[in-house]
Amino acid sequence: MKQVNMNDIGSIIADANYITEKALLPLSSVRAEADKARYGKKGYLPGYTYDEWPQKYPLIPRDKVYYLNGLNVGTVYYDKRNLVFLSLRIFGTDVMHLGDEENYQESICAAIKKQELHSKQKEYGHLFMAMPDGIKMDAMMHLLDLEGPTPLFYSNFMEQYTVANFHCGNLPKRVISALEKSKSEEQKQKTLQSIEALYQGRDVITVYRGEADGSTDYRQAMSWSTNINVAFFFATRLGKNAVLRTGKLYKKDVLEYFSAEEGEDEIITLPGKVKRVTSLSLLDIDSIDIKKNLETIVHWYHTWRDESVRLYKEIGDNIDDHNIMHTLRVLFLGIVIGLHENLTDYEMTQLCDAAMYHDSGRKTGDIEYGHGKASAKLYAEKCGQSPIVDFAIEMHCVDDKDAAVLLPSRVPEKDRDSAWKILSVLKDADALDRVRFGFAFVNGRDGLDVNQLRYDYSKLLVPLAKQCLYHLDAKT
Repeated sequence: MKQVNMNDIGSIIADANYITEKALLPLSSVRAEADKARYGKKGYLPGYTYDEWPQKYPLIPRDKVYYLNGLNVGTVYYDKRNLVFLSLRIFGTDVMHLGDEENYQESICAAIKKQELHSKQKEYGHLFMAMPDGIKMDAMMHLLDLEGPTPLFYSNFMEQYTVANFHCGNLPKRVISALEKSKSEEQKQKTLQSIEALYQGRDVITVYRGEADGSTDYRQAMSWSTNINVAFFFATRLGKNAVLRTGKLYKKDVLEYFSAEEGEDEIITLPGKVKRVTSLSLLDIDSIDIKKNLETIVHWYHTWRDESVRLYKEIGDNIDDHNIMHTLRVLFLGIVIGLHENLTDYEMTQLCDAAMYHDSGRKTGDIEYGHGKASAKLYAEKCGQSPIVDFAIEMHCVDDKDAAVLLPSRVPEKDRDSAWKILSVLKDADALDRVRFGFAFVNGRDGLDVNQLRYDYSKLLVPLAKQCLYHLDAKT
């Protein structure tokens, strides 16, 4: 498997979303050519000094002009008092014109006037749409100055909070402390009604949170979920060192709840309200638990990888979601799980054979209830009879309860424990590769549902399964 720095994309997205008003460089700070050079080294593109600006753009007030660095690099107009934020599309001295170049200043001034009207009419949603996510949260403090702790402030905060990607640790404490005071009685009643079904008469429920490098620490966080799959999604979305947090939340401490129909089974609560938090570190290719067995994992994998490639060249490899790459990922993940569960060398051999052939009888990428039986038949034709492998291949797409009923009639008594272990490992490896479709809460039945995994260890491997999608190939 190729080594990969999972932090790269995470740091890029964090750079775009986690910026705050501290990243804004006022035009008034750029007074000379030396300032341009100095701030240019820090990632800004200062094309003009404070005195040069009115010579080039006399209609755009210079005291509300800022330079921004990072992924959002450029020049912006920001009237904090009225929440008007506008990209000026100026990069250094270059302008990206979207219309008539000669009327650039007039078009910008018209856009500013339009935003100012939204501010005057308290249509704040239009204003927040123009802001990077991190700055939206700083702007909430300015909204609080405008509105005070009112229901309008609360509704605007929740509307932006649930769609923004930002570091909650950067949220001003004034804003956090104002939230509870801001809710109207009507808003409080609506929240209570939404969580009645969730708590079902209980005072406390279990909530989950997924984190990785760059995430807000759970002690500062406000977002949790009642759906463990949501937590796994966020734990493995960006960065490394994924962690699953599990805690208890009292009904009285729920600030807001958004159901699955509204988003992500998301519970909003104030920092520190989730109690008895436990942490579970998830595993990827760089984790010590994987690296210590990597030589053995690779030995088993290389042997059956080459056999699998030959098999699929012979039978054809034209089913996108169940092709050779899916088979190799199931093989790799099955080996990792099998070694952890202390399968014997004989059982590992049977497992690898089952993984190699488990989808070989498929004709389509759709639901195909008979493909396990067809795959087992192909295995028997090419490799001979093996009750354990035959059972695992045919039953990998059969409900566990039904497979358990059939086990005594299909496998000799002395081999039944081995057959069931191999089937369970194969099913978990196959299920883990459902991350190629996302998670169950996002894509319905097709996504990975970690609740369906049989081994606790398998749940730890979700980050590794995601890495396999991009960094495992037929020539590894």
